[in-house]
Amino acid sequence: MPSKNNKIKSPNFEETLASMKPDKYHIYYADKSEAAREEFAEALKSTEFAVATFSNGKELLEAAKANIPEMIMLDIEFDDMDGIEVCWDLKSNVGLTDSLILFYTDRIEDFTQIAAYEAGADDFLKKPMRTRLLIAKLNALFRRTFEKEELPNPVKKFGNLEIDEEQLLVYKKGVSLKLSKKEIQVLILLTTIPGKVFRRNYILKKIWGDNIIVGDRNIDTHIKKLRKKIGKEHIQTIRGIGYKFQM
Repeated sequence: MPSKNNKIKSPNFEETLASMKPDKYHIYYADKSEAAREEFAEALKSTEFAVATFSNGKELLEAAKANIPEMIMLDIEFDDMDGIEVCWDLKSNVGLTDSLILFYTDRIEDFTQIAAYEAGADDFLKKPMRTRLLIAKLNALFRRTFEKEELPNPVKKFGNLEIDEEQLLVYKKGVSLKLSKKEIQVLILLTTIPGKVFRRNYILKKIWGDNIIVGDRNIDTHIKKLRKKIGKEHIQTIRGIGYKFQM
């Protein structure tokens, strides 16, 4: 957390993470501007959030993968890598699946926002934002994401398809389909966000992991089999990028 001196210092992330309390929501904020980092830390110092700040994308990625936070906020532009690229990297990491990712930036062009959401961002906030509004926004996101009452995982329904994620079963018009475990896992992944384009490399990492060498043709084979079983209209190929599920 930032010091209480007049000038807020940005310690290296090892020192910051070591001092962060486990009972607080942890926010990692990355911005290449030291003034912006200090202003952000100052704005949140009296809240129940534990804040760590970073000056570049690489440092943010290292910290997030070492100690998973509940929320990651970042700007679009860094000296070492693009913020959209950072977001893709974060979302491709299985351990960060539940972490919220927000862009906090003065770059608000439509194409920038579209790229951010396609990369997996949960929200896009215009900088600067009044402190009370910013805190209220973050509190709302935390409540909606982490303070929901735990309920049994229901069977998901998509038209004539039903997916029981707990039992790894898929039904079409009430009839159980014979799908392999990997086919079901791919289908479950694609249906987590219907309409979202999932990149091939993300599917590979999410389903097969980093330690197994699997080519694009393997994914194509599973997608082809899935289409035959659930209906080709449900899975669309985005040429050169990946696949998306549509109802």
